Amino acid sequence: MADADAECRDYWGDRGRVTDRKRIFVASAAVLAVAGGLYLALADSSADSRPAAQPAAQPAMPAVQPLAAAPPADAVAPPGLDSSRPNDCLIEPSRVVRVNSGVEGVIEAIYVDRGDNVGKGQVVARLRADVDRASAAAAEARAANAHAVRAADARAGYLASVSRRSDEIRTHLARDKVEEAKANADAAAEERRAAAQDQRVAQLEYVRTQRVLTEKTVRSPVNGVVVERAMAPGEYRGPSTSHILTIAQINPLNVEVFAPIAQLGAVHVGDMVTVFPEDPVGGSYQAQVKVIDRVFDAASGTFGMRLELPNPGNKLPAGLRCRLEIGGKASPRT
Repeated sequence: MADADAECRDYWGDRGRVTDRKRIFVASAAVLAVAGGLYLALADSSADSRPAAQPAAQPAMPAVQPLAAAPPADAVAPPGLDSSRPNDCLIEPSRVVRVNSGVEGVIEAIYVDRGDNVGKGQVVARLRADVDRASAAAAEARAANAHAVRAADARAGYLASVSRRSDEIRTHLARDKVEEAKANADAAAEERRAAAQDQRVAQLEYVRTQRVLTEKTVRSPVNGVVVERAMAPGEYRGPSTSHILTIAQINPLNVEVFAPIAQLGAVHVGDMVTVFPEDPVGGSYQAQVKVIDRVFDAASGTFGMRLELPNPGNKLPAGLRCRLEIGGKASPRT
């Protein structure tokens, strides 16, 4: 009886567990069905709210480019063709001379300094020349010595007369005596010519020593201003020395101009132009065109000119920038 009760309890227990499983399965299926319905409802609502699809865009037609417009009349011209471009110029010395001596030696004195005005032919320096002056004195004495020439003349004259007399009385003399007298006369004549030549050489030696003394006296070749003093008294001027002084001639002045090519036909050699030096010098001055270059500078579009600017009294300094204004002409062109 007890076994039957135990079997009954096991049976109904198993049935109870099966029933619980079915309930859980059914509940799970219901939950899944509800979730699927909600998902579909939400999907439909989102599809209704989405905007309608736009048709495919047509490819854009290329825009027609307008033709390039002509440059305006006030457009900036290239540098070389801009005739209104200012003409730059530079005022320079007409000559810059490195003054030197033609001979070597020790500098004895320099009589000018930087900034001094000097005149053409003025003594500006001197080299030591004691030995040269002594050599010049000796050469002068030899050149002035006429005794040897006179003695040679007298002896040559005497032997020439002896030769003539011997020739006249040759019939009374031995032949060798006549020939000896003639030979002595010829030798005396050669000695006379040699003495004259020696005197001539002495005179030339004297001239040479005078030239050496002249070279040791240094003079200015131009009217100008001393811009550099490269050496000092006591220094040796040797073969490697380039110069003692530098002198710049600033009357007249040279004006180097760089003008645009567009102005090439507006100025000619001989024309007068107005030069305006930069501040603080300022003012306006008339200069004459002396040179117009025939080779231009393609990079800057300019051509070069050289003007001559009178500068009496060295009033204007050199090394100034300036502007140029093309004006009247000095004389009609030929």
